[in-house]
Amino acid sequence: MPARPQGSHRLPDRDAWRPDEHLRPLPPGYEPVHHEPRYDDPRPTRPPDQGRPRDTEDSPWRRTQRLSRPEAQEWHPGQPAQASYDPGDFRPQDQYGERSEHSQFGEPGEYTGDVEYEDEYETGGRFVPGFGGDDDADYDNVRPDRRSRRASRQDSRGGGRGGRRPRRRFRWIAPLAALLVIVIPLAVGGVYAYSLYMGKYHPADYAGDGTGSVVVQVTSGDTPTSLGPKLVQLGVVASSRAFVLAAEHSSNPAGLLPGFYGMHQHMQASLAYALLVNPKDLVQVTVTIPEGLRLSQTTTLLGAKSGIPATAYAAALKDPASLGLPSYANGKAEGYLFPATYEVLPHETALGVLKGMVQRFNQEAATANLPAAAKQVRLSPSQVIIMASLVQAEGGRLSDYPKIARVIYNRLAQGIPLQLDSTVLYGLNTFGILASDKQLSSPSPYNTYRHKGLPPGPIDSPGNAAIQAVLHPATGPWIYFVTVNPKTGETLFTSSETQFEQFRQELQHNLGQG
Repeated sequence: MPARPQGSHRLPDRDAWRPDEHLRPLPPGYEPVHHEPRYDDPRPTRPPDQGRPRDTEDSPWRRTQRLSRPEAQEWHPGQPAQASYDPGDFRPQDQYGERSEHSQFGEPGEYTGDVEYEDEYETGGRFVPGFGGDDDADYDNVRPDRRSRRASRQDSRGGGRGGRRPRRRFRWIAPLAALLVIVIPLAVGGVYAYSLYMGKYHPADYAGDGTGSVVVQVTSGDTPTSLGPKLVQLGVVASSRAFVLAAEHSSNPAGLLPGFYGMHQHMQASLAYALLVNPKDLVQVTVTIPEGLRLSQTTTLLGAKSGIPATAYAAALKDPASLGLPSYANGKAEGYLFPATYEVLPHETALGVLKGMVQRFNQEAATANLPAAAKQVRLSPSQVIIMASLVQAEGGRLSDYPKIARVIYNRLAQGIPLQLDSTVLYGLNTFGILASDKQLSSPSPYNTYRHKGLPPGPIDSPGNAAIQAVLHPATGPWIYFVTVNPKTGETLFTSSETQFEQFRQELQHNLGQG
């Protein structure tokens, strides 16, 4: 290999140079050669007699080398310097050969930043400084100064990534949460158990006889357990449990008697129970049954007002023969429970109440001499009651009853269907004033639009005024009537179908107005 010309420099060994060796003096006899740098590159260009071909466009090797990397700064004694070198002056020269007061390298041993160089080489399969390989040093070895600064910052924050000190500020939350999870359920359970104990063995109770007055109804089948909530709602006792305990401690624990009792509010439970088992404290109940109620409505009202449940009345009606109905009733109670005011005595039964109502009807029929009076109007006693129930359902004012009866007589005489909406609605077990077109087409025998004559039975319980109107009808040619104002009961009569339609429109208008 030919000898390297003096003054030329060669590639440094990447493993032989140390960062502080750039301060060592050059070997004796070394003559520095200064090359003009390319553009802003402070590094001199490679001499042409290096023995390597110049860079061409076919083999561009441009590499940015950072002086902060150790492998780019190595230097061995005996190597030629890269630029003119003055042992006493460490300041680099600029492109005009003058020394700079502010070098990119700063003071010796001080890191001021990265200095980039651009160089072009043909590798030829050899290692080129600045091109990293698999054996390049890791990041921490390349930047020891930066690593040290990062480490110092991490230490000041309390540790590095893996050595960060744990935060102890909220360590008390976990034991506190565990304590609450245990204590709260125990406290809630203790309060609940205490309330159960007090409610069962020491329930709330009033003291004394109480004040004021209230009527309490005891129905058949009532027990202290079922009656207790009702007494609490009425304000008679403080708690159902106190009333039940009073019954258990009483000498007559199951002695409740059906009926009505005059009691006080805020009574001691034991005193309240003692009053309800004493027959002397029963009060007589007054029940008023108005005219025009159907049988189902009558039994419901009796169950609500008489102290006897409605189911007891329904059971008694299953044996109509025991009610004392007249023979022309055909074994049906509808229309024969006379509407009036009744006194329901203590210990009365449902059968006794119903028998009393039928007995009252028989008295009214006897007073009116119904069988004989019916013959005078060419009707049977049962037809009189049926027609009276129609007058009662359709009539508004008592003064209009005889006229309504006359309209029914006239239609029957002329063979015209009665066309009464009340009978249609009764047959469908519904309520209202005007029947719909669909309801008017029902096949019920009570549909007087489809069937001529009277319906098969009464549709309500008529009063004495309706019965007398049938027995003594008014005189007139009317075949139509319309109660145009249901609120006031105003009823208009006519023989003209056209005027009748006008009356119906007036009724519909009033119904639309509420």
